[in-house]
Formats: sequence, C-alpha cells, structure tokens
Amino acid sequence: GRRPPPLPPSAMQLSCTAPGVVARCLCSHPRLPLYLVGSDGVVQCWQFGQSVQGLGLHDHLRAQYALPVGTASGHHATSVRFSPCGELFGCIDTTGRVGLWRLGGARPDSLERAPPYAQMRCLSRGADLCFVDSPVVVAAAGSSGGAEEPSLCVWDALLPPGRSVVASCAAHPEGGVCVSYLPSEGVLLSGGAGGEVVVFDLRQRRLRHRWSAHALGVRTLACGDGGSCFTASADGDLKLWDISRPGTPLAHWPRVHEPHTASPLFHPVGTSIGRTYGVNCMIEEGGRLITGGADGRLLCHCF
Repeated sequence: GRRPPPLPPSAMQLSCTAPGVVARCLCSHPRLPLYLVGSDGVVQCWQFGQSVQGLGLHDHLRAQYALPVGTASGHHATSVRFSPCGELFGCIDTTGRVGLWRLGGARPDSLERAPPYAQMRCLSRGADLCFVDSPVVVAAAGSSGGAEEPSLCVWDALLPPGRSVVASCAAHPEGGVCVSYLPSEGVLLSGGAGGEVVVFDLRQRRLRHRWSAHALGVRTLACGDGGSCFTASADGDLKLWDISRPGTPLAHWPRVHEPHTASPLFHPVGTSIGRTYGVNCMIEEGGRLITGGADGRLLCHCF
C-alpha cells in the first residue's frame, strides 16, 4: 500500500519524555492545557507543549502525586480522572485503592510526590472510576474476590471511613472493567469482563438493568444524548444502546478495530499474555465518537 505522508516538522517536534515512567492511563483537564499520566506508584501532571529554545515544543512536567499509602510494590494506576470542574482529580490502582488530590496540592518547583488528601480501599482490584455530581463522590469498578462480592461501589470522601461507601453491588461476576455516570438519568453504567453491561440507579441504590452486550469483555463505554450509550469490547465490536430498552442494540459496528491477543512473543507493557484486546479507549464529544484500538489506529466516527 501507499506510505502515509510524513508529518510536518512542527508536529514531529511535539514530545515529552519521562525516564522510568510507564504511562498506564491518561486524562486531560476539562479547561486547562494540562493532562495526567498514571503510572507505577505515581501520577504525573504535565502541561501541553511549551516552546524550548532550539528544541521546538515539549510538554512540561508540572507536579507529581504519590499513589495512596499501602499500595504494594509492582502495582500501578489503572484509571485517573479529573473532577467535572478540574479542581480535583482521582485515581484508582490495581489494589482497589482510590485517592483524591487537589490539583494545586504539589509544589511544582521540587516535584515532590504529594500524597492524596483522601483515600479509601473500595475493592480488592481496581479498574476504573468516575466522579458523580461532585468532586468528592466517586464511583469505582473492579472486583472484590468473588462473584457475590461488590464490583461496583460509590464512595463519599466527606463521610467517616466506616460509612463512606454509600452504595455497592455485585454487578459483575467476573469483575467490572469500566464505569461512567449519566447525570440526565441519575444512573451509573458499568461494563464487565464477562461482556455484560449494568445500569445502576443511584436514587434507589439498586440495579435497574443488566444485559449481555458482547461475547468478550466490555473494554470501554461512553454516554451519549437522550439515555443512549456506546459500548466497545475486546473483540473490536462497537454497539449503541438505549438504556431504557436494553437487550437489542440500536446499531452494531463489527470489528471497528482488529483484535489482537497478547502472546509471549508480542507482549506490550500493560497487557496480559493470552488476553485479547480490541477497542481500548473511547470518547464521545460533540456528536463525534473517537476510538483507539489494539491495531494501533485512532478513528473518528461521526453520527
């Protein structure tokens, strides 16, 4: 096939380097030119391209934040999110610990790793989190060691530790993978490793719907308008659902991204041998859906 055209020089000069840091998860600030990088034992805050004399544009490391105390060595961040207004951010790691930090809580001149101002171990294995109407209320998805144990929980950081988990349920027998909040409906949407999607009613503190959405695990989901949601799976499929009438998708796009199975010969950082990866991330914004996959492609879908 034809070679793609080379990038213009200005595009090739935009770069950042962080020796010894493996980027496990990313999140951009809702208003400022900042983004977070979750890694092994640390979350870093970077500022988008600043001009460096003779070197073009380089991202600038602004601050570092230590993962919650008690995180064992070898464990890392699995998801990092800014609060809706961007004044706080949260992170969940592989041990199920959730931490909250104030964005200005670290000294940019020293780059010391600032600890979280609030933390809680909600699950035994953490996968994803999102904020729920407030910068101090967080929903987390993961697992707690058994099919009947909580895999979806809601944590209020202002309450005493013994009462801070205000809602939980055993939503996913094989563990939760992703979670998103739909404010217009007052519900949480979460996808599981078994391919199921769950709608959790926050007002009534109970499961509203559960259905089998994909043959393989749900990797990511995105909320649309009017009570709709997109789900994407490890087999590369993308589907659109109406959460008030689950069970049959409104639309189905098979193999949007070609799935790849990690093997001992090809085992990128952050993947597990024998596990299949299709669609890895997805964002819905302004009538467009952007997906990234294990095939190395970034796609923009317009609806």
